[in-house]
Amino acid sequence: MTNIQEIDFMFEIAFNKNLPDFYDQAIQISNEKILLTSGLEESPKLSNKIYMVYDIPSYLKVKKKDFNTSPGFKSVIQHKGYYIDLNGYNDLETYIKDRFSSSSRTLLRAGKRRLEKCFNISYKMYHGEIDKELYDNLFKRFYDMLKVRAYEKGIENRNLKHWNLYTKKVYDMILKKQASLFVIYDDKKAISISLNMHTKNNVFGFITGYNIDYSKFRIGHTSYMMQLEWFLKNNFKTIDFSKGNTAYKKRWCNKEYDFVYHLFYKKNNILIKINAIWLLKKLQLKQALRNRDINTYYYKVLGWFQNKKLVNKTNYQLVPQNQLPENKLLIPILFRVEHDFLFLNRIIYSYLYLSQLHVNDLKVYKVLQNDTVFYFQSPKEIIKLILKKAKNIPSAKQVESFS
Repeated sequence: MTNIQEIDFMFEIAFNKNLPDFYDQAIQISNEKILLTSGLEESPKLSNKIYMVYDIPSYLKVKKKDFNTSPGFKSVIQHKGYYIDLNGYNDLETYIKDRFSSSSRTLLRAGKRRLEKCFNISYKMYHGEIDKELYDNLFKRFYDMLKVRAYEKGIENRNLKHWNLYTKKVYDMILKKQASLFVIYDDKKAISISLNMHTKNNVFGFITGYNIDYSKFRIGHTSYMMQLEWFLKNNFKTIDFSKGNTAYKKRWCNKEYDFVYHLFYKKNNILIKINAIWLLKKLQLKQALRNRDINTYYYKVLGWFQNKKLVNKTNYQLVPQNQLPENKLLIPILFRVEHDFLFLNRIIYSYLYLSQLHVNDLKVYKVLQNDTVFYFQSPKEIIKLILKKAKNIPSAKQVESFS
């Protein structure tokens, strides 16, 4: 088939702050305001290939450039996207009340309170300033979070391939208020990081990562809440969460849109024209299958097989005890620091969530002659932890050595 050059429209406008060469303007349909204007007057020259500009959000009206020779052109809808329209909202509570039921709002607040009860939690949005050393450390931790999560799910995270580019460019973008990092801290340790791109009063949710040890606390919802509160206070009007992870996004977003693909090609080249029509039909078929949720079932089955193959989650048992064994049989461990015991943190944090204990109120001991038995001691109770299967999902520190 004829060579296809793919151009990511959303990446260009959000990350590079440019329009692809084929367009003069991108206009927000809701208010007819210009989002971006091309800095190039010259029209692009078409070679013997198909140019596929993908992920053009339907809430933007894009004005194509005038070509010297009119190109072949096709347009096709692909995927659904989701965004939050904040017009008419002045505070977080009003938006949440409009979007969630009373019981869901209670769960959201309870999850945030539980996180703050169990750990020393703080929140920080970096937008306009950030220390360079801190930035470098955050991006290293961000990378580790994404890598661990990808390993756990048995998938490839394409963002990791471009991490050097992101690391190099985003620092200056934050200083120029073209990007932001939102971080949830447990003490001084980042446990959730979100990278957002900013264009005028629009925000594009670019990449989000979190420490899987805190999965029980559903910190994704807390992160959304706290970011949304900041966006409202700072007069941002549109928060675009793009595609993927639709269950989460459908709950938070109040608007849906279509992603549109544009195909440009030399219409006087018969071979290229035939291939462009074939590509159009292929994309239309893919969307027809998506409309019937065939892709959902496919990825569920694929994910099941990948998880079965790559991930063996720990099976364990927690048993209440009246007292600890003799001291000579136990050794205290610093489960948050000692490398050999970091794999326990996900179990321990789930226990903290259920028992509503602060992490500083918990002591953990290992049985000297048994690598699968541990004891939790708190002011409330003593618990025996029995591991039934060794855990092979690594922590962020353990994954650093992966290639």
